[in-house]
Amino acid sequence: MSGSDVESASRPSRRLLGLSLMTWALLALGLPLTALTLNAVKIAGFPLGFWTTAVFVLLALAALALFFAIRAGGEARAEGLSPSLRLAGEAIGSAGVVGAVGAIAALGYDGLAFPLGMAAGLALLAIAIAPRFSLYPVSTITGFFMARYGGRWPRRLALVVAAIGSVALLAADLRGGALAVQGAFLTDYPTGVAVTAVLLALVWLMSALLNVSSGRGVIFAALLVLVFIPVFAYPVVQGRWPLPLFVYGYGLEDLAALEQNLIINKLADVRSLRPMTAPFLQLSMTNFLGVVVALALGLAALPYLLGRHISRATAAPGAAPRRAALATVWVVWFLLALAAFAVFARISVAQELSKGIETAAVPATLLEASGRGWVSLCGITSDDGSEVAAACAKASGNRGFLRLQDVAFTSDGFALAAPSISGLPAFAIWPFWLAAAIAAIVTGNAIISALLAADGEGRRRGSVDASALDARSVVLATALLLAALAVAMLGTMEIPWLFSEGLAIIAAGLFPAVALGLFWRRMSASGAVAAMVAGLAVTGAYIVGARYFPVLMFEWTGFLSDAAPGAVRKFAQLQADYAAAATEEARSAAWWALWRHAGGIANWWGLKPAAAVLLGLPAGILAGVVFALVRPQRDAESTSPASEAASI
Repeated sequence: MSGSDVESASRPSRRLLGLSLMTWALLALGLPLTALTLNAVKIAGFPLGFWTTAVFVLLALAALALFFAIRAGGEARAEGLSPSLRLAGEAIGSAGVVGAVGAIAALGYDGLAFPLGMAAGLALLAIAIAPRFSLYPVSTITGFFMARYGGRWPRRLALVVAAIGSVALLAADLRGGALAVQGAFLTDYPTGVAVTAVLLALVWLMSALLNVSSGRGVIFAALLVLVFIPVFAYPVVQGRWPLPLFVYGYGLEDLAALEQNLIINKLADVRSLRPMTAPFLQLSMTNFLGVVVALALGLAALPYLLGRHISRATAAPGAAPRRAALATVWVVWFLLALAAFAVFARISVAQELSKGIETAAVPATLLEASGRGWVSLCGITSDDGSEVAAACAKASGNRGFLRLQDVAFTSDGFALAAPSISGLPAFAIWPFWLAAAIAAIVTGNAIISALLAADGEGRRRGSVDASALDARSVVLATALLLAALAVAMLGTMEIPWLFSEGLAIIAAGLFPAVALGLFWRRMSASGAVAAMVAGLAVTGAYIVGARYFPVLMFEWTGFLSDAAPGAVRKFAQLQADYAAAATEEARSAAWWALWRHAGGIANWWGLKPAAAVLLGLPAGILAGVVFALVRPQRDAESTSPASEAASI
């Protein structure tokens, strides 16, 4: 490291850093939790709590990141907008294009945790991580662990945590790409996943062999345009001026009125409604906070963002915070469209249902969406109108017309199915499908390339090109892709939860070791190992237990669950039914009934799997601090960039 490099770096004062972090916490964590109170006031059709979280907080986080980067100083070395646009493009992924829209449509206000967490994560990257991480002469996160802590175990564990989180993130991208392929080419889901995986493998292989650049920011600009086309088309179809970011507040009022009319006309019941602006109905306040924390801290420590965009190999120390701040601005403009998209899409679906759709004459667009698995009609997914009519005839209370409760979207499928169901023209639908596919390929390639670069830098103990290709890289890339393919193909998790739980692993497993290593001189290799083990063990065990072993989890830790007494009694009855089953067929049916019921009550204090970061993060920080104090690293000071510069 040269002295000039350190001298040109940004040097935020402790006061600037402290005030920026407190402001960040107020914006990202404080204000959104006040929505219940703020919603009593309306501005241009927006309940104030919803507007604060969907619009104001996102803009304020972008402004905060820019303000910090400018005040922190440093020689930025004019690099143009392309690097920040590339960072923004790889941060979005299919979770930002498909998953967040579906989450907002399904969860209403609570779904805003996803865009909020993404904006907060990039702002935190600009404020807390980029100014210091870029001082280290490394190109990947494993390089940072080698330079900061030395030894093999810190970098090995960092690579393990990154790999586990990367499988979930890559699976989310494969799922998003598969849905886009389904929509564009009328295929089934397994074919869509296979096509996406093959395309991703080809893109990665070609970029590695030919050392192709990442598009100079054009990709993100294209994503922005492609997503805004349907967002602007929706108001036009609905007879509004095409200014969605200004008029969708009134759209919220129209949506509420439409859904009330559905109830009046007996085309919906109260239980089927999902209020868009009422907070903490689908996620508790604690779970909302947990998802935001998982996304924010996970993105701030995300290996492929740090290695490909913030490390010394890619950014001058003075330029890194400004690059991250500008990327926050670009991503915020993208995220501002998501809530508008969800609101207008829900309005269109409600309008179609309000016309009175006979179950004997379900429109072809609805049948196609059901055949692809994006929406169930009267409890089944089928593109056969006669099958749907028969199923609806058996539905309780059905009078020959589709009701809101008869039409159940998956959160992923909603973003892709709603435009065609609502009658948007093809020129407005295809861009969204294309955006989802591009985002999946771009981010998937970044995930694979960054993990291989991290493995290479760890093995060779030196900076390596992210596109370096050898036999080990091919094997590792194949293993990662196959693992993600299995999760995307065989699992039932949807994109928002794959994305958030993957980031929860990164947040709990890596963020404490990275943050303590950057800001606490006494942090040692033992502390880093302890922090990663504790954070990964607590968060990972909770996610695996709740998702895949709910029966065992409830049997062992049911006293921590928020399950109602009736649900506990039902669990005991289902256990007894399983034990009493006489035939193999009866045992199988009883087991699946028990497993499904346990999946709804196996938790600790009601926490969703992604919100387990609220347990894993403190565990990681505490373990890291305790082990660093008990087993200090004598040469920690000599491994810091500041001490290297002082020795020159």
